[in-house]
Amino acid sequence: MEFGATCEYHPLRKVLMFRPGIEITQVTKDSYQELTFRDVVYWRRFQEEHDTFCELLRQENVTVILLNDLLGEQDFSIIDPNMVYTRDTGTITSAGFIQMRMAHQVRKPEPILVARSLKKLGITLLGSIEAPGLLEGGDLVYPDEQTLFIGSNGFRTNEEGVSQITKVALEKNLIDKIVIVPLPSWRVHLDGGLMFIDKDLFLYHPDSVETFPVRVICKDEPIEFLPLMDFIRENFDAAEGIPISDNELYLFGANVVCLNHRKCLIYEWNERIIDELRERSVEVLPIQGGELSRGGGGPHCMTLPILRKK
Repeated sequence: MEFGATCEYHPLRKVLMFRPGIEITQVTKDSYQELTFRDVVYWRRFQEEHDTFCELLRQENVTVILLNDLLGEQDFSIIDPNMVYTRDTGTITSAGFIQMRMAHQVRKPEPILVARSLKKLGITLLGSIEAPGLLEGGDLVYPDEQTLFIGSNGFRTNEEGVSQITKVALEKNLIDKIVIVPLPSWRVHLDGGLMFIDKDLFLYHPDSVETFPVRVICKDEPIEFLPLMDFIRENFDAAEGIPISDNELYLFGANVVCLNHRKCLIYEWNERIIDELRERSVEVLPIQGGELSRGGGGPHCMTLPILRKK
């Protein structure tokens, strides 16, 4: 199988997703915080909204591979409700899968199950984040094929995790530039506060990504420190950023998944952002997510791209 997906907006060809099921009923008023959900959800409606999301992707000629079909029967006994957020488990490069390591104990098995399943598709394991490193896929944003932004708040993704993936990416020449974006402690992942829609257009939440200077790491070059927007201006000609508000951040306004250049999916209630994108010739496909959003994730979180191809 052909694989490799290291740009947010190149045409999406194949994606790995997990169809949520009865495990969602583990989320109760007493357990939802421990399970990292925002609230209790109705599992059947949660599943229906996910099915609709998958069908829309198929209608857009994206091959949706369900993790459910790759797992062994015994694997389902350790599935937790967060398995629906396949993005966090890793990243698929042209050289193979880099397996993440989760911060929350309940999520520790997820990357292992995904790595095992991808092997069945012929996708090799390139490397794994090892203890004490922590790294979650929601903290990885690819503004182009040569650059990787990594968000870190010290909890979901820590300095050791950043160091490990940086070493793999640079030594194997997968990426030319690694940009470490320090996040405030309250920001869960980078993909909720920064997302590229095209090389010259991005969504961002100022307080999430502009509070601290970023660290730019290139192979055999001195580390550079500068504001994120300065880096973007220097490396992405005429790139325009659309800022989102605190309220829109909470409503997953930047957590979108692109199907192609200037074509993306976003939760339907982000109307102002949708209007802003359409004014800039972006084709926007709104999706329902009244229950999905209660889990604490958006469209980007629920998709692990297997193949993006020009």
